[in-house]
Amino acid sequence: MVQITIRSLCITVTRVIQNSRAILAATACLFASLAAAQSTDSFPEMAVDQKTMYVQAQAEEVYQRTDYKRAFRIYLRDLAPIGDKYAQYMVGFMYLTGKGVEEDRVTGSAWYRLAAERDTKEFVRVRDQVMVSLDDAQSVESDRLFIELRKKYGDLALLTKAIREDYDKLRSMTGSRLGAGGSSMTVVDMGAAGATRSGSDYYRRIERRMQARLEYIVEHTKVGIIDIDVDNINVDSLESQVAAHLGRLD
Repeated sequence: MVQITIRSLCITVTRVIQNSRAILAATACLFASLAAAQSTDSFPEMAVDQKTMYVQAQAEEVYQRTDYKRAFRIYLRDLAPIGDKYAQYMVGFMYLTGKGVEEDRVTGSAWYRLAAERDTKEFVRVRDQVMVSLDDAQSVESDRLFIELRKKYGDLALLTKAIREDYDKLRSMTGSRLGAGGSSMTVVDMGAAGATRSGSDYYRRIERRMQARLEYIVEHTKVGIIDIDVDNINVDSLESQVAAHLGRLD
């Protein structure tokens, strides 16, 4: 769910199909910026800080040194949980190929499915290539693992969490009503490299990103929100409905 520095990767993905014991090599060359790889035109972007950018660059450098165990830990623990689609893809790839972790095609397929949830064509292609290699039992297990991962690290789960954080932030600053009115206070926005802005500008910025995230959730789920005005949103109901949505496969 973040934008990060430009990466390029050309990976040969090897699939072992058990019933025929044949090996099919499918080459997926990913040459794109992380903006292209991780977001779509409709996906509400989330800011990335300098620390995260450093960790992303570190993971790439460690992987290129073939220190696969360390690279896997960084992708799995530090980047995949914040919605980094490239990192989620890499976790799947490393499970699939046994780099830095015991080979597990089913778990790898679940991570591939998570990485592809924004329909990025490169990720969709490799996800589909892996899924057709699974037998029925493996497909069922992949479904189960994918649902678990999506509940924790999927876009909708992370967007809902971000909405809750912004909602609580506005409530703590403005009282029971979210609208900030014409506040003349000055706010130091640490998320914008210490930039200062008027209180009203700061509140409006938070409200705009909440609005964008709400609209995305409504568009991509069956969440029953008729009025998505941030002043009136019931975040408890939103969280409950999104959780129910994530607990089943479409």
